[in-house]
Amino acid sequence: MSSGRPWPDIRPGPMGAFGAWWRRRSDARRVEDFTYAMPQSSHQQEFETPLPSAVYGLDFQVKFTVVYRLDLHTGLRHHAPRSAAINSIMQRARAISSQAMLVHHASLQHQLGDELADERQVPDTHVWARAESVKVSVDEGDLEMARKHVELLRNSTIRHAERELERTEIRYLRDEVLTDVGTATIWWLQRNGYQVERAVELAGTIKELVRIAQQTSDPHWAESLVSSFEKALPRLEEGHRRDLRQHLAKALSVYGGSSVAAEFADQVGLPAGEQHLNGHV
Repeated sequence: MSSGRPWPDIRPGPMGAFGAWWRRRSDARRVEDFTYAMPQSSHQQEFETPLPSAVYGLDFQVKFTVVYRLDLHTGLRHHAPRSAAINSIMQRARAISSQAMLVHHASLQHQLGDELADERQVPDTHVWARAESVKVSVDEGDLEMARKHVELLRNSTIRHAERELERTEIRYLRDEVLTDVGTATIWWLQRNGYQVERAVELAGTIKELVRIAQQTSDPHWAESLVSSFEKALPRLEEGHRRDLRQHLAKALSVYGGSSVAAEFADQVGLPAGEQHLNGHV
């Protein structure tokens, strides 16, 4: 008897149900086998550029190959991926080269080769970049200027150390030796084989020296500033006294301007321009 439906009122048996399940499973496998995966494209670009050294105006010449790929799975995009990759490598290289002296160009090549070989994602893009075949060269004229600059720095450091030693000796004599006749006389005896009779003969001279050393005039404000800090920190090591002056100079530069900081540096014996440094020479 007909049910009035357009298809037969027949249900599949157990074998028919199993066959239908197997066909559905096979179809699903075929779909998985042909699922499309977006490929990652890889590119290379040779690039050459000057990079700054630690001394303004003296540059390294750097050549490298930028290797970059596009990861389309990130969901991010950049309209100029090649420029993004090159710029990223340049920024990484500049951060390293700007801390190096031109005379260290050979070691810089290996440092850049090591650091830039690490593949990194360019922030907020689908670009990953690294560099290989890094070559660093320098102009011979610039290299000679760099050597002279290093020599000037060395001489400046030596002169500063000599002046600081003189200032230390003067402070010692004024503040600890020539404070009174008795202290000055004992100091003289210790350094001259305890020639008592000779010390008696020099008593008038020693007394005059003490008087002259204790004559005070209005000190420069920079010297007073340093003296106040050193009195507040009597156990400050000699090696830290220069650090103290540098910190004071930097504070004066921020709040008083470069001219005030320069005057302070000149009075307390800091090399020119050191008031702008963050504790590095």
